[in-house]
Amino acid sequence: MSNLQTPFGEEFRYLIQERIKNFWGYGNLNGDVWFVGMEEGYNQDNEVLLERLKATANAEVFDIYDDLRVDPGHVYWFEDGAPTQSTYRKLIYLLLYFQNKTEPTLEEIRDFQIKHFGRKKNNHAALELMPLPAKSIKEKDWLYSDVDVRGLGSRKEYLAEYKPMRVKRLRELIGKHKPRIVIFYSRIYLPDWQEAIPAPLKEVVSKKLHIAKDHDTLYAVVPHSTAFGISNADWKEIADTILNYP
Repeated sequence: MSNLQTPFGEEFRYLIQERIKNFWGYGNLNGDVWFVGMEEGYNQDNEVLLERLKATANAEVFDIYDDLRVDPGHVYWFEDGAPTQSTYRKLIYLLLYFQNKTEPTLEEIRDFQIKHFGRKKNNHAALELMPLPAKSIKEKDWLYSDVDVRGLGSRKEYLAEYKPMRVKRLRELIGKHKPRIVIFYSRIYLPDWQEAIPAPLKEVVSKKLHIAKDHDTLYAVVPHSTAFGISNADWKEIADTILNYP
């Protein structure tokens, strides 16, 4: 944690507590499409955690670019000339497919990422079940063990302490805002996603897509954008199936 270049003072502790309580991600909660991942990544080589925590305090969602300019490593992906980001790439593919009913080009995906993804004025939200940025899911990479906040001694403690509460809150958020489609990405967390979904998931594309429907909201569980062995044809099938699900 020393590489974060910030003391474990009262401000840092407060920001961590606020983020656990309030933070969900980026974009527009009144949008038609929500994406939900497990947690936000963090690269300590070029990202400034303390500034990111300050910029995302005291609200549920933020503009992924305008509100995070204090963290140059984070907003790199939304600057002119940026390449496509591996996690966002297929999420944007799905958004553009739903919108245009045709497969987007890589350049169209890149343009959407830079100009529209995670922005407050667009018709989607990019959310995280767990609130704290993480280098990886490995215990050795856990960043917060020295922060004086209950349940942060290890990643295992953190998940046990806060995941049930966050699942409950996510269900409440969905009930309040009623998005048309909620897409959970990364199938390794299928049991966690089912806990957040008020109807049983059904596997509709083998090893690639689960779907549930509850009232006017469709829930889908798709592979992570970087999942091995998922082809462009697979993503087209996933998009078509979600788009045309009864």
